[in-house]
Amino acid sequence: MFPGGVSPVDMRSNWKKALLWSSLGGVAIGTAASMVRNRRRAPASKPRCTKIPDGVARIHLQTERYQVEESGNAWTLHDRYLLQATPFKAWSVLELPETSNVSGEGGSDIYHVTHSQFRDAAEPESAPGEECVLDRFYGTVTALGADGKSCGSNTLARGATLEIAKCLVGGASNGVETGELHRSAAPILNFRFELEPRSNPEA
Repeated sequence: MFPGGVSPVDMRSNWKKALLWSSLGGVAIGTAASMVRNRRRAPASKPRCTKIPDGVARIHLQTERYQVEESGNAWTLHDRYLLQATPFKAWSVLELPETSNVSGEGGSDIYHVTHSQFRDAAEPESAPGEECVLDRFYGTVTALGADGKSCGSNTLARGATLEIAKCLVGGASNGVETGELHRSAAPILNFRFELEPRSNPEA
C-alpha cells in the first residue's frame, strides 16, 4: 500500500484513465484545428458575371472604398469609372475556350474610359472631396474573380476586380490592344448601364 491507502493497482487504473482522457482531448483539439484550417481554405465564391447589353451608351461604375497613406496620413478613397461606348472593336486571333461562350463572336467592344478618384470627407458632417481625374484612355472591359479568372470580354461583376486592356484606336473601326492592363484598386461596388435612346419611327 502507498501512503494515503492507494494501491498500485488503483494507481495504474488512474494513470490509464488520465492517458485516455489526454488522448481524447488531443483528438478533439486536432479535429477542431483541422476544421478551422478547412474553413480558411474554403474557395472564394465565383462572381456573378453580367454581360454588358447591346445598345449601352455609358456605364457608370464605382469601386468599394480603400485606404492609402500619404505623408503619414491615412485617407479613405473610392474610384469611379465612366465607360463610354465607341464604334471601335478589338479582335483576337486566339480565342480562349473558357471565354468564347461568354464573349461570343464579333470582337470585344472598346470603351473610352474616364478614371476618377474621390477622397472621402475626414468628418461625417463634411462635404465629400472633389473629383480628381486620374486618366483617360481606350480599352476593352472584363471582370476578374478572386481566383484571377476572367468573366470574359464585355462583362462586369460586383465584388470582382475591374480589368481594362488598353487599346489604340484610329480611323478604322478596329482597335489594337497595347498589352497594358489597368486594374481597379478595389473591387467593384456597383455599376449602372445607360442605354442609347430608342429612335422614334414616327418622327
